[in-house]
Amino acid sequence: MDSFIYKGWQIIPTVLPTADHKWAADCDLRRPVAEGEDVFEGATMQFVRDTQDAALAAACEEARLQVDNILANPDIRLA
Repeated sequence: MDSFIYKGWQIIPTVLPTADHKWAADCDLRRPVAEGEDVFEGATMQFVRDTQDAALAAACEEARLQVDNILANPDIRLA
């Protein structure tokens, strides 16, 4: 899956097969700022699912929630 924009943030998913024939996915977040770019690598936890689509869906949903949380309270950065 290619990256996509959500509320001004670029969500960059990564999905890879696992050794036990499942799929693992997570997402990075990026947004432009005056100094260049804010980058949150590994912004989501790694989601392991039976299918590639299910892993991507879980990771992307978590990334959207992370963006919503950041926008709700910009003083809090991802842990």
